Amino acid sequence: MNPSQHRVAAIAAALVGVCLFWTVAAIDVPHGASDAELLAWWQVSGNRWSGVWSGMAAIGVAVTVAVLRHHLGTVVAARDSAWMAFGRSMASAVAALWLVTGAVRACVGRLVEVVHEPLPGPDVLRAITAVNYALLGLSGMAVLGLMILGVSVAVLRTGVLARWVGWLGIGCATPVLAATLAQYGAYTTLLAIVWFLGLAVAIWRSQSVTSATVASSAASSAPASTVSATP
Repeated sequence: MNPSQHRVAAIAAALVGVCLFWTVAAIDVPHGASDAELLAWWQVSGNRWSGVWSGMAAIGVAVTVAVLRHHLGTVVAARDSAWMAFGRSMASAVAALWLVTGAVRACVGRLVEVVHEPLPGPDVLRAITAVNYALLGLSGMAVLGLMILGVSVAVLRTGVLARWVGWLGIGCATPVLAATLAQYGAYTTLLAIVWFLGLAVAIWRSQSVTSATVASSAASSAPASTVSATP
């Protein structure tokens, strides 16, 4: 595989982690607020734009996961793995769900700041916030955890990447899925970030191993070629 493909995949994995962080860190809608307090918060332009930036970060998650999905399919082309196929299918679900999550997170800010429509009432704002939390903390984290689990088990079974990133994934996916079942999936976003950053390191280092293997193979085959060419 071309070393540049490894670099692109490693950068994509790191960007997934960065975009995950900004998706949840960019906006913090007040909890337990009264209608007046909620309206007052949304009436601040900076708060509305924070929703837009959070939505853009979620779209970034979807795009970079799609790039990573392609790479994971390439590295196991010669080693068929049902677990990797499952992980890649979950990666497709991550890309789809996080695109929707991005649109929902950005909808209020975009409606008011870009389309110049009036701010919705408190009931609509609460409903949008509830959908937001369900998309990220329930569906979004569920497919993310299953993707991490599938890829990690495939790494351990096929050896396509360093085994430590497989064990790291098992350790991260288990609490992510457990917390999602308990309705607290959003609080385990940091674990997903840690795994994606670890995956970036593993892919980047695998590039060096692959290059060294190719160079070694070329060097070992050179004398044989010289001998066969000698009359």
